[in-house]
Amino acid sequence: MGGRGSFINVNSGDFAFVEGGQTYFTIGMIDDNIKVLERPGKSVKAPKYSHTENRIYVIMQKGELKHIAFYNDKHELVKSIDFLHYHNGKKPHVHYDVYHDGQVTSPSNEDQQIITQVQDWLMSRKK
Repeated sequence: MGGRGSFINVNSGDFAFVEGGQTYFTIGMIDDNIKVLERPGKSVKAPKYSHTENRIYVIMQKGELKHIAFYNDKHELVKSIDFLHYHNGKKPHVHYDVYHDGQVTSPSNEDQQIITQVQDWLMSRKK
C-alpha cells in the first residue's frame, strides 16, 4: 500500500480505500468536492492524506458525523472539524494539524456553511 492508501477494487466499482490500516467506504458525494466516507462499526480518524487535492472528506462513524476534514493541493490534511466530543469546551471544534496539537477554535462562518451543507445531505438520506 502506498503512502496515500490504496483502493480495494476500483474496477468492480468498490471505491473503498485503506489508509493507515483503516478501511473507508465511500457512501456519497456532496457537490463535486465533498466525499462522504464511513467506517461502520469501528472507531475512525480522518485520513492523513486524500486521493484528490483540495478534497473535503466527511467521515462518519457508526452512522454519526465524526469529522469534516480538509486537504490541501499536496493531498495533506490541514484542518478537521470534530463533532463527537468536546475540546476546550467547544463542540464542534476545529483542529489545524494532523496530530491535533496546538490551537483549537470554533468553526468559522465558512466552516459553518459546509457543516450545514453536510447536515442537510445527511438528513435527506434519512428520509
